[in-house]
Amino acid sequence: MDKKQKLKWARIILFCAAAYNLFWGALISVYPQILLFGNPSPAFVLILLRCIGMLVGVYGVAYYFASEDPVRYWPLIFVGFLGKLLGPPGAIYYVWRGELTPSFLWVNVFNDLIWLFPFGWVLYQVWKGRLGNFRTSPN
Repeated sequence: MDKKQKLKWARIILFCAAAYNLFWGALISVYPQILLFGNPSPAFVLILLRCIGMLVGVYGVAYYFASEDPVRYWPLIFVGFLGKLLGPPGAIYYVWRGELTPSFLWVNVFNDLIWLFPFGWVLYQVWKGRLGNFRTSPN
């Protein structure tokens, strides 16, 4: 696969991540109960979940900009990658403590694990200069 094809795939991955995050963020902002898996929750928790939905949506905006130029915006991709890397261990810890139900781990599957490899691939391509040289890209 040449640089042009790799860049095209990186853009597709990031555009899909942007669309997904915008959708998921809007859903959580409007209907935060979906993350509770039927468990009742005080209003404060629903407010926090709505805020999380807003943050997820903001990540969607960042991924959209990164999809336009992954080489230039690689730090945005890296921040997203770190979140996807650290989210599942945190969830597993709280499941292990009994503070989350095991069904919550499905959130990590769809929001973190399925994106980990594609984001890692894009970052690797940027790091190796296979999408362009990020050290000389315009600021």
